[in-house]
Amino acid sequence: MAEQTVTIAGGGIGGLALGVALRRSGLPVTVVERAAAVKDAGAGLVLYPNALHALERIDGALAGAVRAAGHVPEPDEVRPVLDTAGSVVSTDPVGELAARFGAPQVSLLRTTLQSLLLRHAVDAGVRILHGTSVTGCTDRGDEVEAALSGGDTLTGAALIGADGLHSVVRRCLLGQEPPRYCGYTTLRGRSPAPREYPHGFIVTGVGVGVFAAPIGPGRLYWTAKVAAPAGTWPAKPPGRAWADLLALMADWHPALVDVVRRTDPDAPVVVTDINDRVPVTGWSRGRVGLLGDAAHPMSPGAGQGAGMALEDAAVLGDLLGPGADVPEALRRYAGRRAPRTAAVVRLSRLRDHVVHGERGEFSTHDEELTDLFGWRAASSLATE
Repeated sequence: MAEQTVTIAGGGIGGLALGVALRRSGLPVTVVERAAAVKDAGAGLVLYPNALHALERIDGALAGAVRAAGHVPEPDEVRPVLDTAGSVVSTDPVGELAARFGAPQVSLLRTTLQSLLLRHAVDAGVRILHGTSVTGCTDRGDEVEAALSGGDTLTGAALIGADGLHSVVRRCLLGQEPPRYCGYTTLRGRSPAPREYPHGFIVTGVGVGVFAAPIGPGRLYWTAKVAAPAGTWPAKPPGRAWADLLALMADWHPALVDVVRRTDPDAPVVVTDINDRVPVTGWSRGRVGLLGDAAHPMSPGAGQGAGMALEDAAVLGDLLGPGADVPEALRRYAGRRAPRTAAVVRLSRLRDHVVHGERGEFSTHDEELTDLFGWRAASSLATE
């Protein structure tokens, strides 16, 4: 067999995290990424305790860098859940998570996380091929060949598809299948934090909901969910989409509207139709496997897209070490991860109440989500 190099299609959160994990195990790794560089954008995210546990398993220094770069709530910090008039419906005690689950939640810009992962991957010795992509794959039994967009090929011991919702590697394993539209679009940006809501907020509306969380002193990122037919909002230029969102919020409390109105003009609003897929178990075949959105795309209803990708990377990093039986390691990985991620895909769908014209719900403190936060890679593997 050729050198035990692992080729990873996709240099997003999951692909880079897996690269770091595998390099720490001593494997040579090549990441193939379509984008020429990490792009700045307004999109933020929250990493919940399970994601922090996964990062610790992958690389403690990386986990520490993520904490330092983002907003970690104080123990008594709460995030208000509001109606559109600004009245408090309930509160989300985000500061309690660290004491309950052994790690906090951390909110930060996606590009900040991506840049940290890239830096740690390069420092760990991961080879990064920017500006190219995997276009096909051939499993030859004792090795797997990945075809690249420029006409070259990469041959190694394993190919992991971390290439997102429209994964080419997934198509190699499972054939062509369209994703499933979830019924709404997200618009995302970043803004100065208002005096009234320094720790962000959760707005429950009918047809529209907004979540905002800190990304640093005096700064928030916000995500709006708007129920609409597929393609309606992405067809608009970002500036028009932003203006139309403000029009939908015209009757909201002025302080809430101002968060969207004061969006950073240097970071265009990101508009995305939300899709997922029906959960499947066929994540691996021979020397080819899937990770993150390529395996289990989910809506942001549970806030776990990045967290599930990081968990995938932690588990696969433990299983796919030097000398491992690659097909068996990939089979075990898929067997461990498929049930958990399928449950989170379903939970995310259930929490997308805004799609059905019900009260939008973004709280992270209900019984279903607390079951997620205590996850550990070691205990996951121990249950095999």
